[in-house]
Amino acid sequence: MILKNLKKLILISFGSLIIASGIYYDSNIQKKEISVQSLVPSFDELLGKIAYIEFSNSQGTSIIEDIDDQWLITTADNFPANTELLSRFFIQLREAEIFDAKTNRADLLYKLGLDDENKTSLILKSIDNEEIYTLDIGTYNYNIPGTYVKDPESSQSYIVNSNLSTDTSNFYWTPTDLINIGRLQIKSVQIYNANMFNLENENGDLKHTNLPQGFSNLSEDKISDLQRSLTDLQHNGYVLRSNLPNSPNFKARYALENGTILFINFYDIADEGIHVTFDWNYLNENIQISKFIDPIFDESQLQISSLSLLDQFAYKVPQLFFDNHNLKLREKSE
Repeated sequence: MILKNLKKLILISFGSLIIASGIYYDSNIQKKEISVQSLVPSFDELLGKIAYIEFSNSQGTSIIEDIDDQWLITTADNFPANTELLSRFFIQLREAEIFDAKTNRADLLYKLGLDDENKTSLILKSIDNEEIYTLDIGTYNYNIPGTYVKDPESSQSYIVNSNLSTDTSNFYWTPTDLINIGRLQIKSVQIYNANMFNLENENGDLKHTNLPQGFSNLSEDKISDLQRSLTDLQHNGYVLRSNLPNSPNFKARYALENGTILFINFYDIADEGIHVTFDWNYLNENIQISKFIDPIFDESQLQISSLSLLDQFAYKVPQLFFDNHNLKLREKSE
């Protein structure tokens, strides 16, 4: 839903909209006054003021800030935030209604997940660093259903009818889509490891065209796995490129049918797993570029996430992605 007074939260590089929100809460509400009332009566009033969002608990803190019209995780190297998740969370806040007061005894708050050890704190600030709202979030009760909340300055707790469950880990707020390119879009692949492999598309299938004498052909299964490696690729973490080893384990170069070139560097980092970098040349309008990929699987799809265009990050990917590209020559047995 896009209201005319919504603040635009522009996605990294390519733009989109997200609903953000403010939240109002009167800590002086007495139990006897409660029937059912909105937890966010002044949502639109505070909407345009939000420039800083903090989720914290005893395990950690995630801070997401509006920097140059982009929502970035400032506790995670300014990595772009998952604005779809943010939107869902704030919609839950906007629609939440208080329908019962619970305990006001500090020694019983642990039962609601609202004690210091278990609660999640939400802090909203303006661009001037003014704190414009805070809320303590407790357990979501699936039986009611509803979430326990309270004002941080009070021990009086309430239950609202929305699911405000969230997370304070930085990765939770990180979008994970990278690439979804079908095998029919791949014109050629070169692998640069101990050997140089050249594979060309012939009638929809990659063929190894520079096989040295005395070595066996690559198996069809191995080539098929390589040709599908760019289908629905997602990451599960990142490091800054500046923290990578000096040299990659090996490299790959993809040429696509539309003329786009993709260079991939592969790093096997001890205790941290496989990381890759992406560098693109000759991107054109035939490629569907967005922050989030709604994957198509017709083997001719051409979808990439704007995350894969960022040049300061290397992405942690499955070991299988590394193995599928790390081709080996096998000598023929006599």
